[in-house]
Amino acid sequence: MTDTIKESLSDALSPMLETKTDVDGDGEKGHHRSSSSLSDFTLFEIHDKEIKEQDPMEDNVIPMGTLVVAADHDKLKGQLHESIEEFDFEDDGTFKCSNWAGKRYYSDYIKAGIEYKQTKDPNYIPHNDVVMLFESPSSSATDSSFHNASKYRFHDWPPPKSSKSKGILGPNRYASMNGTSYPVFLREGAPPPGLLEHWASVIPDFVTPRFVDKIETNENTVYAYLPVEQLKYHVNDPDTHFHLAGKDAIHLMTQKTTKLLPDTRTKRPCVVKTTHSMGSKGIFIISDDEDEREFEQFLDDAGHPSYVVVDFVDISRNVACHFFMHPNGSIVWFGSNENHREPDGKFSSDSYLLMEHQETLKEMQLPFVEEVVRYCRAMNFWGFCGIDVLFDSSGAGYLVDINPRVTGSCPALMTLHKFKMAYGFDVGLFRRSGDINYFGSSSQLLEEVAQYNEQHKGESSIVIHSMFESEKDGVKTGITRINIGVYGKNLGECKAVLNSFAKPAKAV
Repeated sequence: MTDTIKESLSDALSPMLETKTDVDGDGEKGHHRSSSSLSDFTLFEIHDKEIKEQDPMEDNVIPMGTLVVAADHDKLKGQLHESIEEFDFEDDGTFKCSNWAGKRYYSDYIKAGIEYKQTKDPNYIPHNDVVMLFESPSSSATDSSFHNASKYRFHDWPPPKSSKSKGILGPNRYASMNGTSYPVFLREGAPPPGLLEHWASVIPDFVTPRFVDKIETNENTVYAYLPVEQLKYHVNDPDTHFHLAGKDAIHLMTQKTTKLLPDTRTKRPCVVKTTHSMGSKGIFIISDDEDEREFEQFLDDAGHPSYVVVDFVDISRNVACHFFMHPNGSIVWFGSNENHREPDGKFSSDSYLLMEHQETLKEMQLPFVEEVVRYCRAMNFWGFCGIDVLFDSSGAGYLVDINPRVTGSCPALMTLHKFKMAYGFDVGLFRRSGDINYFGSSSQLLEEVAQYNEQHKGESSIVIHSMFESEKDGVKTGITRINIGVYGKNLGECKAVLNSFAKPAKAV
């Protein structure tokens, strides 16, 4: 809103709010709030596209528009417009959603958000010592880089056999789309040998990120994947971040979700979810007493984490979206992906990335996104976020998961967008869930992928988003754990190539 309009509204509203020094007949001074009848003011009801003048005495009701302004009509002469779009609102509460232009990356958006916040509050956190922290904390594995032992506990039971998945696969995957505004924390200080060069050779207009191997607890501010108890300064309040990451927060944001149940026996089948689970852990479908006993055993083993019980939904479609929430409430949309059903009826863990479906998926999910964004903004939380929405056979949608962080498929969606601009690629398949392997060394993988990309340039491309060579008792096994995507113009061909490189451990 312009300063002129602000001044006019302030002048118009002041008679309703001012106090004055008066003489009450007895000569003594007292402070009294001045009062005015509604007839002294004109009410303007602001709708999505227009501003309507209301007569409160005739209608005998306060209008219920987006914003109600009670003002002296003369004070607003020359300031009224026929359309709300002509007002210069800076934060008008309108939900805005724009597509990614392919120019800014993770750290660039965080820097822009911090700079915006500093225009509102000069004492807001410094922006020259921010570190992007994409490694998630663990509450079950003590050998992880960040261990949330007593606060911000995340239910990642049972603990992983190795902390490399948390420390290498995830952080490197996100680092590929980090940009240069702030450095990425990597426990080794750099990606595995050859990975950075691979990104530069295959990702169009690749922007090389910066890296650090240490976070100064009393100096650095972290933009954290999830809140970390031993780090002092977070871009977002860690208590708020932890709250938003909980399954028990979903029902505070929206009614477009599965029904909460009082227990696991009232209605079966039902779904039980630990409130702060990670990596699809802590999710149980309770159909009978045997399922109940299995869940109770898990609670005992995991230290009795908190959980919610919700109604079971017969899933027809499983979709997800990934976006950036600017502190002013607007959205930069990164994209959507869907998990398709396999011939056996089970949902694939692969992310299907289809450019032709982006607008349709976006429209399907916007009603859910809007409610999440409004709740997050009310909590003063901003940054990256993702949601999962399940649709049943009737088309009804249910928001079942909120991830207030950069989400797993987001780098792949951004990569496909860049391939689309460079080569016209329309499809991609991204595989990261589970124990996905290339059966060979990382150097063999890099060489084989480079040969493929050279032979198929302009038609399809393989991107190794992250990798590390697995070890057993300190000895390399000859197997490379990977997060990998194949992008091109034919989905079937992409899937065939993906299957030739990325196999589950049981294929050994």
